[in-house]
Formats: sequence, C-alpha cells, structure tokens
Amino acid sequence: MADLGSILVIAAHPDDECLGAGGTVRNHTRAGVPVDLLCLTGNDIRNEELASASDILGVRNLYPSNRDDFDIDRSLSDSVVEVILESRPTAIITHSDEDYNRNHRICAEIVNDSIEWASHKTMYEEPHRVEQVLQMEINTLHSHPHFIVDITASYDESLLALKKYESQLSKADEFYLDFYDARTRLRGVQGACSRAEAFTVSTPRHAGPFYQKNSRELLI
Repeated sequence: MADLGSILVIAAHPDDECLGAGGTVRNHTRAGVPVDLLCLTGNDIRNEELASASDILGVRNLYPSNRDDFDIDRSLSDSVVEVILESRPTAIITHSDEDYNRNHRICAEIVNDSIEWASHKTMYEEPHRVEQVLQMEINTLHSHPHFIVDITASYDESLLALKKYESQLSKADEFYLDFYDARTRLRGVQGACSRAEAFTVSTPRHAGPFYQKNSRELLI
C-alpha cells in the first residue's frame, strides 16, 4: 500500500472527535492510515470514556488532558506544537473557527497558530509542515462544505464510540445522539450515500525564510 500519510485530530473536549469526525477517523484507520488524537480538556471520567471511544475508532496515539472544559487558552499552544512535532501528521482535523462554541473557536485558533509555529526551522531542529487542515462540524453546520466523506461503512462503529460518553449523553436528553443521527443522514443525502460527515479545508499559510520549504514549482 502506498504511504497515505497520517492524521492528527485536535479536539477541544472528549466526544468532539466522535461528533465531528468519528466515521472519518474509522474510515482511515480501517484503511491503515495512522490517526492520533489530542484532546485539550478532560478529567478522570471523561478521559476513560475518551480512551474507550478511541479504541473503537482505532486511534494510534491518544494525548489526553486533565483540564477544565472551559480552560482553553493560549497557554496550550506549546503543548499543541509538541504533539504536532511528535505526531508529524499530513493533515489535521480540528474545529471550525465559525463554530458557535467559544472554546471550539479558540481551539481552532490555537491549532492554526501551532501549525505555523511547528514548521519554523529557526525554532526546531526537525520542524514539521502540515499540508492541510480540515474543519469538522459539531453542532454548527458548514454552510458550504468543501467535501463530504462517505462514512456508511463506519457509522455503526462511530455511533458505538459516541455512546461511550455516558457522562455527556445523559446531560442533554440524548441530543447529541439525535443530532449526529440527523446530521449524518443529511450529509449522506447530499453525498449520495447513507451516512456522511462534512468538512471545510484550508492550507497553512507560509511566507518568509522560517520554513523548510517556502516555494513550489507546480500547482499540482
């Protein structure tokens, strides 16, 4: 099999990875693509649920945290850079900077800054340049997604992983289960399949003498 690279998912809270990209993660791990997961917050109960869900999805390396749900700020930037340099992903899946949830937006900002910083050859002996960033949907839908991933074959496992978050599902009268069901069916209709997840995509911005590779000869 050709080297398909690897993926790093960076989520604000345990369960975001399932809600936004559970089926997509399982698609890739089933295909032999390594997927690592960094979660910026957590506690004993939620991290146990996170580990169980990650096992179902086939996550390679899990980077949990013991940090309050709302304690997401710039102080996390260095640790995010460290994980990027260790994981060395081809692509990163994270939150949208247009998400209604403030902590999700801050997470997206931290990730974008950390991606750029991790590629500085003046800072690190072995910098790493991420090729693309994919923004997932949680409760806020993308108005114009760039692509839709068919997760029909992985939906059952993704749902099983999401159900591991008993501490969260019970708080909202199973809203998350209902919303994930409805959203993946909607995106499936749009993608001409049974179940799907949608993403927007961007490429990291690099300009100046700080990176291993600043230019390219061809656009494709």
